[in-house]
Order: sequence, then C-alpha cells, then structure tokens
Amino acid sequence: AFEGFKIVQVSDLHNKNFHGALAEKIIETKPDIVVITGDMIDSRHTSIPDAMALIEDIKSAAPIYYVSGNHEQRSPAFEALKMALIKQGVILIDGQYVRLENEGQSIGLLGIADPLSRFSEYDVNFENDSDYVLQTVRSIFQSNAVQTDFNILLSHRPELGNAYAQSNVDLVFTGHAHGGQVRVPLLGGIVAPNQGFFPKWTEGIHHFTGADDNTTSVVVSRGLGNSIVPIRIFNRPELVVVTLSRGGK
Repeated sequence: AFEGFKIVQVSDLHNKNFHGALAEKIIETKPDIVVITGDMIDSRHTSIPDAMALIEDIKSAAPIYYVSGNHEQRSPAFEALKMALIKQGVILIDGQYVRLENEGQSIGLLGIADPLSRFSEYDVNFENDSDYVLQTVRSIFQSNAVQTDFNILLSHRPELGNAYAQSNVDLVFTGHAHGGQVRVPLLGGIVAPNQGFFPKWTEGIHHFTGADDNTTSVVVSRGLGNSIVPIRIFNRPELVVVTLSRGGK
C-alpha cells in the first residue's frame, strides 16, 4: 500500500530564510509526509519566527514530523520552539513511535532526540552515543509494543549508522554533516561535526548490516542552512525526496 509513498526531508535549516522558494519546492513535490531531522534553529542566533515561516507555508501540504538536533538541545529557546511547532500541527516524535496508515496497511515512524538531549524519556544511563541510540530505540519498541514490519527512524546524526542497523530499523533520515561544508571533486566533504576531516557520511544513502543480517539504509541530507561557517563551496543546499517502492522493483 505504500508503493510510491513520497517522503520529503528538511534538515539543518539553521534559521535560513528562503523567502518562499523552499516552501514552493516542497509543495510542488506533493509529499505524503514531511520529516524534519533537527537544527531548524541555530543556537548562536536563534529566530523562532524565521524557523516557523517555513512551517506556516507548508503545513497544509502534508503531515509534518520533527525530531531535535544538537542546536535545539543546546538552545534556551527549545521549549518555545516546541510550543510553536505544536501550535502549527507539527508532530514531535523525540522518543516516540507513530503508525503511518495507508489502505489498511501500516509502517512505523520513530524518532530520537539528539544525543545532546539533557533529559531522557527513559531512566537509562548511556555510555556513548551508540549506546544511547541502541537503548533508546529498543525502549521505544518495547514501550509501544511495535508491530510494524517496516520501520523508519528520524535521527539527526549520520555517523551512528552501525548503531541504527543494530536497532533493527529499516530506513533512517539524518543530517548534521552539512555535506562536509566544502566539497572537493572526487574527494567529497572536507569536515563535518563529530566526524572530523574527510568525513565518510555527508550525503546520499548508505547501507549498514545488522546482527540479523538485516539491511538498514541511512539517508544523509546535506542540509539547507549554515552554522559556524557561513558559506558552502561545491555544496548546494539540499532538499531530499525519498520515494518508497516494493522490493525487486
């Protein structure tokens, strides 16, 4: 039933205002859902009105699902942002699970807060970011009695692909790497947060194998805005569109 189901991903907006052009592109795509994978705001120059301008323009196009990034987690304006998102009908899924229904069939959509999260939904001690992913996703599965065979995870960070695969999710949407900020032909990105120089996961779709030989596909958006470095070189802002199709096609 989800043949041709279209997912538009918005990531790392960092308060950038495209003055309606980005909203037009999203609406033209005719998505079934829009997923936002963190850093809508920038903790260094936070503007909730700028972040919400996009939401107001696209909220009637499709249901919108959101998870936090590291900039939200460190921003004192995060609570105000969450309230603004909820007011506009955005579904916040940090630590949550929802079922996407279509013609009597369903797939699961999960979300986890960025590891910088100051508070956890679960009373668990985490040794590192991978441990955080594994235990948090497992807790979501257990507490919600997840029964969907195909599950999509929204998470901000792409470098945790092996942990996502061990969590037995099928498809992950991530951002955070900003495409490596500066891209060199044949070499790729130069530097990315939490990956350092010449990072491996800065764009595209990457595949990881879990303990049960299941394959997890991790989508990495180059993102839309900038943070510390104000420019991109050979690295245009990216709006990701993923269309689901049945195996074998």
